[in-house]
Amino acid sequence: MKDHIKNKNIAINLLWVLRPNGTGSFVYIQNLLDNLFNIDKDSKYCLLINLYNYKYLKKRYRKNKNVKLKIIDIRRDFIFNPVRAFLKLITKIKNNDLAKEKIMTKEIQSLINKKNIDILFFPAMIIYPKGIKNVKIITTIYDLQHEYFPKNFSSNILEHRKTEYRYSVLNSNHIIAISDYTKKTIIEKYKINPNKITTIYLGADNKKNEKGAISLPKNFIFYPATFWPHKNHKILIEALNKLKYEFPDLNLVLTGIIKNEKVKKEIDDLIKLYGLSKKVLFLGYIPDKQLNYIYQKAGALVFPSSFEGFGLPIVEAFEHELPVVAANNTSIDEIVGDAGLLFETNNLEKLVECIKKVLLNYDLREQLISKGRQKADTFTWENTAKKTLLVFNKAMTNTQ
Repeated sequence: MKDHIKNKNIAINLLWVLRPNGTGSFVYIQNLLDNLFNIDKDSKYCLLINLYNYKYLKKRYRKNKNVKLKIIDIRRDFIFNPVRAFLKLITKIKNNDLAKEKIMTKEIQSLINKKNIDILFFPAMIIYPKGIKNVKIITTIYDLQHEYFPKNFSSNILEHRKTEYRYSVLNSNHIIAISDYTKKTIIEKYKINPNKITTIYLGADNKKNEKGAISLPKNFIFYPATFWPHKNHKILIEALNKLKYEFPDLNLVLTGIIKNEKVKKEIDDLIKLYGLSKKVLFLGYIPDKQLNYIYQKAGALVFPSSFEGFGLPIVEAFEHELPVVAANNTSIDEIVGDAGLLFETNNLEKLVECIKKVLLNYDLREQLISKGRQKADTFTWENTAKKTLLVFNKAMTNTQ
């Protein structure tokens, strides 16, 4: 197999990718595309987008001559072709989501046939719309959390994930898993050929000198995570409550968007119960430059998540020379290795012990920072892009 096949026509489905929000999936997609377009000048890329992300993506990739944007959105036609849009809308109202999906499938299929698209890449786990033919389909799967922790999802979302993920895995020509753990779970749950899956690790931004100063406490531990049940914020509040007597000036900084209001309320209630309102700083979504600044100023990354397909903040901490304390589960041990302190998931006493060690033991801190720095060199977005390009090439040479 050749390492590089020139003149590929690749469509990338970004219909469900919104504007910057700091989530792991967005960070992955944005950095992958930035590096992919930088190293692969021979291929032609077509980004399938919506009206929500059009302006952002147009601005970001306006200088990439081999990247074109194609809006797949009924609202586009109200601007450019109102009669067509009206007919589409009537069909959509009449037959609901199924008709909408068929319309999208028809548009994308027409594009694939017209532009001789070789590869259709779904970087956000779900093949949608379905029914597209005559093209190699590659899908990135982050994790199968719903198969192991169904209680973290509503019945509707659980059913949706079970149906859509199975379809996506079984109807892809090749799958990219973001860790060996994710690859193992895909094989376990869907019984597919391991050769159909390639593990490609994520990277970390090498932008630690790009700092956007913000007001922060002098001493703090840091946890960047979207507010989902599995992110396990509550045990971190419990740990801070135990540490407040020995470390009266220690604070906790949290970043990430709120995806689950119930989870956020439970955390707020716990903070009030322990009288920690002045010790916990919630910053919400933070742009990259300010996020880098937080990594630079923190005393440690504390990562108590109970389920991860990869654990992107861990390698970001390595890149910023920040000691890591993390729960030992799913993919986390695979990513951390010996470059951080691991504790048994939900073991509060062990978590507190690990935090104390990284805050007090200077030699241990330096040792972890050194090992983390070495690991960071292996986790780069350029490597992610190069290996993804190899998967594209492999798919084109595979006759199945």
